[in-house]
Amino acid sequence: MDAYEVLVAVSALIIAYGLVSGGWIGEYVTAPMIFTVAGAGMAALGLGGGERAAESEIINEAMRLLAEFGLAILLFTDAARINPSHLRRDDRLPARMLLVGLPGAALLGFGLAFFLFPGEAWWGLALIALILAPTDAALAQSPIANPCMPERISQTLNVESGLNDGLVLPPILIVLGVAVGEFQTSGAAATLAGHLILGPLAGVVIGYGGGWLIRHAVRAGRMTPLFQRLSAPALAVIAYAGAEGISGNGFIAAFVAGLMVPLTLHRDKPAQRLEEFAEAEASILTSALFFLFGALILPLGVPLWDMTDLLYAVLSLTLIRMLPVALSLLGAGLGAGAAALLAWFGPRGIASVLYLLLVMQSLGGDTPGRLLSVVSLTVLISIFVHGISAAPLATLYFRISGQGEREPRG
Repeated sequence: MDAYEVLVAVSALIIAYGLVSGGWIGEYVTAPMIFTVAGAGMAALGLGGGERAAESEIINEAMRLLAEFGLAILLFTDAARINPSHLRRDDRLPARMLLVGLPGAALLGFGLAFFLFPGEAWWGLALIALILAPTDAALAQSPIANPCMPERISQTLNVESGLNDGLVLPPILIVLGVAVGEFQTSGAAATLAGHLILGPLAGVVIGYGGGWLIRHAVRAGRMTPLFQRLSAPALAVIAYAGAEGISGNGFIAAFVAGLMVPLTLHRDKPAQRLEEFAEAEASILTSALFFLFGALILPLGVPLWDMTDLLYAVLSLTLIRMLPVALSLLGAGLGAGAAALLAWFGPRGIASVLYLLLVMQSLGGDTPGRLLSVVSLTVLISIFVHGISAAPLATLYFRISGQGEREPRG
């Protein structure tokens, strides 16, 4: 399977799914399901997926670039779409889930992994817990966009899924650095400082400076809507490269640069163009990533699956996610139904896949098999379970509570 075949397959699937996306099929069969199954099907037919692809230097280089720049663009666009005022509204629901629920899920995930997988290296178990802690903005769009879902719940899920992938990045990088021996040298302090200081600094300078330039160019009538949209991936790549150039961390820089966008562009037209990019052009990237997840990651993970992996995957999507979130929402004035919705809709997807690719590229053949099997199985289950349950659960909540809208939001 080469890049040409992937491009043709993804393009054909976009057209095919688009033809039925507005009907009832689109409510219960999501795009991530279709692209994942198609990728897995291509691999099963022996068209170059799995181990065969992993042995190709060209595919490995493509995966490295996709993991690096795809993750940078994802982090940037997720952060750029967040309105800072939403972090202060609604009893600070997103802040509760991010500051209490997210760390709680990571700690509980590590504890259960330590219990279920004795003998595994602690850093491998920590990576499992951290990689599966963030939720996926792409998969979360199904419940968020459902007109039966109350605006308060939708916005909270949107903010949470947009920010949590960036918040788990520093600990993932630190644990990964320990795994490869990066932090076991005399320069460990300098390396860590580069990750946590120089990276954010580059993000602030490039994100704020780029946003300022875009705002003034638009007001002067010198920047067209097309290039306003294209500025999103461009700023993400520049922030990533700029941070790497000064020994900072490019991923943290891309995320921080995205956070600068609402501060400089506010809710002006350029900010709306960036949101349009996240909803349109970035969807092509996420579709391709789900396809490659099915074609490249699943064939490597399936032979490693066992019942313990399945147990952990189920716990990850239920107890590990739902208990910390429920505790974080105590005293927020939410009903049991609303709290249950927020706790349940924590799908794992692109962020987990990209972090897994990042680990695989860093560790190569030393990537723990348990990490590959658990993450791939959890993401696969989440794609289907959360995708299928979004519409019926939102409708059920609407009928019980009377909240939400009967007509789609504009």
